[in-house]
This record gives sequence, structure tokens and C-alpha cells, in this order.
Amino acid sequence: MYPEARTADLVRDVLPEVDEISRKDLHDSVLEVWVRAWRSSAWQRLSDVPKSVDLPRRRTLAVHTRAVARMSAQMADTVAELHEVPVDRDAVLAIALLHDVCKIHEFEPAPGGGGQWSQVGRRFQHGFLGAHWMLEAGLDDDLVHAVIAHTPHSSVVPQTQEAVIVHYADFADSDVQLLDAGQRLFCKRRP
Repeated sequence: MYPEARTADLVRDVLPEVDEISRKDLHDSVLEVWVRAWRSSAWQRLSDVPKSVDLPRRRTLAVHTRAVARMSAQMADTVAELHEVPVDRDAVLAIALLHDVCKIHEFEPAPGGGGQWSQVGRRFQHGFLGAHWMLEAGLDDDLVHAVIAHTPHSSVVPQTQEAVIVHYADFADSDVQLLDAGQRLFCKRRP
């Protein structure tokens, strides 16, 4: 497969939750970031990118991203309805869908299958590349902030309702997978 064959339609096939973003400009920007990142990566298929190189191969970035998007959207709806706290659902979906886009460069295909850390993954803080691509795509600072703040590796804490929601949805999905694999949970790790 040639990089130009890595299209927005294929991203939508793997991440159908992107079509829940109602604002066309934001929807298109999320797809633009994914396509750009994928075309410049070593991965032929998005569905092969691991969620983590420390988890079993069946734990993929695409499934994790979808789970975080769904959980984040449900959390946003609940917070808005029950607490009457205004939450931008489209922003929550965009953040959730882009929070780990950087992993398609942080990991590379490993000989024999699966993934391994890339040089980029060993050198750059998690979230940095995704934030960079988001800025280049013209996404606003609150969205970029949320991607930088979603990870425990960041010294920046979430400062918007949308960033808080995605941060905890990501931790919940990650900890469920870590517990299933018999590994230490994020909620028990200290910086």
C-alpha cells in the first residue's frame, strides 16, 4: 500500500466515531490529522498499531481510541445533563479521537509482527507529535492542551472540562486493559 492510499475513508472505517462530530470543520480536521500521521508512518494498516508495546497484540490503538471516544462522549452527556455543566461534545470527541494519534510514530512494526518503540517514541514525550499536528491543522489551543494534558507523562494538568473527561476516560480504558493483562494500573503509578 502506498502512503497516498491511506485515505480519510479508511480512517473512518477504523474510527467510525469520527462521524459523530457534528461540526464539519472539526470533523475534517480530525481526519486530516489522522491521514497525515498515517501517511508519514511505517504502518500499512491502522488496525495493526498497538495500544501499547507492553500489552498483548490484540490490544490495538484503534480499539482503544474508539473506546475512549465512546466513554468520553457518554461522560460529557452525563455531566451536561445531571450537573448542568456545559461541555462541548464535539470537542470531547475530537480530543478523544486524537489523544493517542502520536502512537503511530511512537511505535513501529517489529520484526515478526506487533510493535516496538521507535526512535521518535524514545525521544519525544507522549502526546507531543499529536499536539504538533493538531496545531498545524489549525485546531484550537484548548484541544491541543487536552491532548498534551491527557497523559501522566505531562507536567500539564487538564484545565478544561473536555480535557478532564478525556483524561479519565483514557485512564479507565487503559487500566481495564492493564488489569486484564496482569500489569500495574495507571491509578497506582506515581510520577
